[in-house]
Amino acid sequence: MKTIISGSSCAVLNVMDDYGNTPLHWATEKNQVESVKFLLSQGANPNLRNGNMMAPLHIAAQGMYNEIIKVLTEHRSTNINLEGENGNTALLTTCAKDNSEALQILLNKGAKLCKSNKWGDFPVHQAAFSGAKKCMEIILKHGEEHGYSRQSHINFVNNKRVSPLHLAVQSGDLEMIRMCLDSGAHIELLENGKCMALHFAATQGATEIVKLMISSYSGDSNIVNALDGNRETLLHRASLFDHHELAEYLISAGADINSTDSEGRSPLILATASASWNIVNLLLSKGARVDIKDHLGRNFLHLTVQQPYGLKNLQPEFMQMQHIKELVMDEDNDGCTPLHYACRQGVPVSVNNLLGFNVSIHSKSKDKKSPLHFAASYGRINTCQRLLQDISDTRLLNEGDLHGMTPLHLAAKNGHDKVVQLLLKKGALFLSDHNGWTALHHASMGGYTQTMKVILDTNLKCTDRLDEEGNTALHFAAREGHAKAVALLLSHDAEIILNKQQASFLHIALHNKRKEVVLTTIRSKRWDECLQVFTHHSPCNRCPTMEMVEYLPECMKFLLDFCMIPSTEDKSCRDYHIEYNFRYLQCPLELTKHTTTPIQGVIYEPLSVLNVMVQHNRIELLNHPVCKEYLLMKWCAYGFRAHMMNLGSYCLGLIPMTFLVVNVKPGMAFNSTGIINETSDHLEILDSTNSYAIQICMILVFLSSIFGYCKEVVQIFQQKRNYFLDYNNALEWLIYTTSIIFVLPLFVNVPANVQWQCGAIAIYFYWMNFLLYLQRFENCGIFIVMLEVILKTLLRSTVVFVFLLLAFGLSFYVLLNIQDAFSSPLLSIIQTFSMMLGDINYRDAFLEPFLKNELAYPFLSFAQLIVFTMFVPIVLMNLLIGLAVGDIAEVQKHASLKRIAMQVELHTSLEKKLPLWFLRKVDQKSTIVYPNRPRGGRILRLFHYLFGSHEIRQEISNTDTCLEIEMLKQKYRLKDLTSLLEKQHELIKLIIQKMEIISETEDEDNHCSFQDKFKKESPDPE
Repeated sequence: MKTIISGSSCAVLNVMDDYGNTPLHWATEKNQVESVKFLLSQGANPNLRNGNMMAPLHIAAQGMYNEIIKVLTEHRSTNINLEGENGNTALLTTCAKDNSEALQILLNKGAKLCKSNKWGDFPVHQAAFSGAKKCMEIILKHGEEHGYSRQSHINFVNNKRVSPLHLAVQSGDLEMIRMCLDSGAHIELLENGKCMALHFAATQGATEIVKLMISSYSGDSNIVNALDGNRETLLHRASLFDHHELAEYLISAGADINSTDSEGRSPLILATASASWNIVNLLLSKGARVDIKDHLGRNFLHLTVQQPYGLKNLQPEFMQMQHIKELVMDEDNDGCTPLHYACRQGVPVSVNNLLGFNVSIHSKSKDKKSPLHFAASYGRINTCQRLLQDISDTRLLNEGDLHGMTPLHLAAKNGHDKVVQLLLKKGALFLSDHNGWTALHHASMGGYTQTMKVILDTNLKCTDRLDEEGNTALHFAAREGHAKAVALLLSHDAEIILNKQQASFLHIALHNKRKEVVLTTIRSKRWDECLQVFTHHSPCNRCPTMEMVEYLPECMKFLLDFCMIPSTEDKSCRDYHIEYNFRYLQCPLELTKHTTTPIQGVIYEPLSVLNVMVQHNRIELLNHPVCKEYLLMKWCAYGFRAHMMNLGSYCLGLIPMTFLVVNVKPGMAFNSTGIINETSDHLEILDSTNSYAIQICMILVFLSSIFGYCKEVVQIFQQKRNYFLDYNNALEWLIYTTSIIFVLPLFVNVPANVQWQCGAIAIYFYWMNFLLYLQRFENCGIFIVMLEVILKTLLRSTVVFVFLLLAFGLSFYVLLNIQDAFSSPLLSIIQTFSMMLGDINYRDAFLEPFLKNELAYPFLSFAQLIVFTMFVPIVLMNLLIGLAVGDIAEVQKHASLKRIAMQVELHTSLEKKLPLWFLRKVDQKSTIVYPNRPRGGRILRLFHYLFGSHEIRQEISNTDTCLEIEMLKQKYRLKDLTSLLEKQHELIKLIIQKMEIISETEDEDNHCSFQDKFKKESPDPE
């Protein structure tokens, strides 16, 4: 060390390692006295603390290295009272280690005796708890020398108001306790929990300590009956923890055996509750009152009958006492007698004993429950058998409680199938409670299939009993998500009916998102029957397929998978085909049309199921092969032809209108005979070069517009109010009106300026509307949707756009009004709009006027130009471009949904317009597709190639993949393990019953697996 230090500075002496230890810490830890002396002589700092807040002095005290303690305390810079971990000084540590020699060294060097740690413990507390008698004597003597009397010192309290006597009792050191008492420790001193040291001793059953403390007490109060914070005496503590010897001593010392705590419990009641039978018999032999009740109104007999072996735990002579016999019919606050308690706990010994005292089995609690109600509710089969053993009539079996529930209801509610079977065998009737619920309702709510089987085997007609809300047991099982119970009821031909809210069990399962129930119903043979039970007039309980799309789309996907039936041929074979059934997508056509005799008085929207998918963004369902084939069937049946006819009729006006605009010079008046050129001297020169073609085109435009008017009028009558909500209809009225004015010179003269302005409007909107027609086609429609979305974004940002335009336009008008482009406010705003697009015209508008000294305010004009360039072409334009790019990305993200939604909208609008006879003719219930053959005619294939989306056809997923096979294997393995565990569980139950380890076991349904129990105990994840 000398060699290392000689070539280094003094700082190396105090270098810390990763844990904050200096060389001095290490030397102290290893008890190297000479090393410690050397380091201190070289200037090492003895007051540095490591990561655990330990200085070398704390480590020396912890290790009981007295020589190092002496060296450190003799060093002039050592802080003897330095706080370490948890605020402990070296003095406190020496007391905890019972190191009297080190304690004396520290005290001689000036260590503070009255310095506490973070919990308020003084050295006297540490010495008392550690049983350090020598240290305690030194501390008390040193305290006396510095003005602290022994009595005041020994009664110091910490932050929890715990005295040294409390800690000495906790440690159980009798000699330390005697030393504390001899030094004047106050026995009556209470800690924060309002407990004396005596209560601690009584809790531990330390009889000798209690004797010592009581014999040492010289006060005036009744120390034997001292109360703690819960108003418990020493006898309460001894009774609770079955300290028989201590209890005998306390009673002999005058303890009150009938005192009650804050909850009204006497020592007898506490001893009974904790099964301390030795103390119970002791208290009874000492004449303890048996009629004392706790805050729940229970006497000691209520608690006795609940314990294993019940009344057998009491000595026989006590049961012959009249005042104990009188307790057998005593009631608690709920009106329950000891027999109720024995039946609830299932203690046959207690039940037999109580019945031997002629206790009435017809006694009722305040909620009108008999002992049989309790036994049935808790599944006490042996108790039920004993109660029914001597029954003379069936009134007890069929009596209802306050809610009208019989023992059969309670047993079924808790899934005790054996009790249910016993009650039915004894003659229990199949009654309803006050809510109209039968035993089957209660069992189905809990999903107890074994109990349900017992009930159904006894009474097959009970499946269709209704409660006050019109619910059957099937409704209850579906609401709670018990798929096995639903399957059981369906297999027993339970009737599928609607409740008072017009909901079937399937509606309830869907609304509560009970996936397993719905899947079980789909697999059931009665699925078609379940699907047909609904009312067309209910606003919230519609057709189950539509509800399934909204609430459980994964179940709808499972249902659609059933609609795909592949052939048995090889997939690469030309004859391989798939049959697609549309039964769950089609609504009866009669329900979508206004007929003379409407069915059910309601009208559904065409393609109602697909429209619900679009409404709730069920893209995974819309992309299902069955839905795609259904839309393709509609397209091939009438969609393609109807749309082409509509597009063709539109082109009959568009093409002639375009010919007229292209071939006639704008501004020239024309009619069917040719072009009239109006010259300055008003001489009319007739140009009849293309007069025949012009005449034909004008007639076609006129007829096309008249046909368009007729079509719109028909649509007004069809769609009524909805017609005026579509802006496309107003657009078509504008097109047809301006087109007629444009070709009106066929009949009357029209001024050329009016004619050509209407022509400009008509040709513009003709082609713009043509874009909307193309929106119906898959391949190009998505881009038109993008255009619409971007336009809407631009219109939403118009507020910012208009104010910026006004701000800069009017500013430029003031600064540059000499120039023609800014000569008026309106022209200035228009020029500013042009500048926004990048046409700033810097040279003509700013540079040349500045060089010619024609700018009135040159500095302000250029400053405004810079601000305009930063705000508009850079900031605003980039903002609009960014918004447009974001909109395009969003549209592309949902492109598939948009495209299919447009198809659904097209077919919906077409079916509204097409007659019923035509739809009946072209609609198909199913279709067969040959994936390995070309589909449709050449024209249709060409059209699909040009305008359709080129997607790879979805086929039935191959279930024979390695991953799915492995998952199925794991599933079957888990099922096998579950079955094995359940068998072991049943075997263990049987062994326990045979060995009579307990008097009675809980009867549970056999179907209930460990997973089911876990689900019942844990919160429902659904």
